Amino acid sequence: MNDTVSATYNGWSNRETWLVSLWLNNDPVNYALLQTACKRAGNAFNKAEWLESELQDEMCDLELEASLWSDLLGTALARVNWTEVIENN
Repeated sequence: MNDTVSATYNGWSNRETWLVSLWLNNDPVNYALLQTACKRAGNAFNKAEWLESELQDEMCDLELEASLWSDLLGTALARVNWTEVIENN
């Protein structure tokens, strides 16, 4: 058994980043949001901050009660490399 775990996933920095990019590119509403972020003025970091903020706001709109699921969702989104998402789109 190999004890070495790769820190990357499908060419992305982690699975969470890959998954967010996958959804952003395959859902029409999210794709429009991604395109808006990519077209914004500023550098990749600023665009990434805007995109993360928009999606965090959407998560808050879900009105999730404190739970295992809301904590897992928040943790997964915190692991996303948002700048990588912008730079690869």
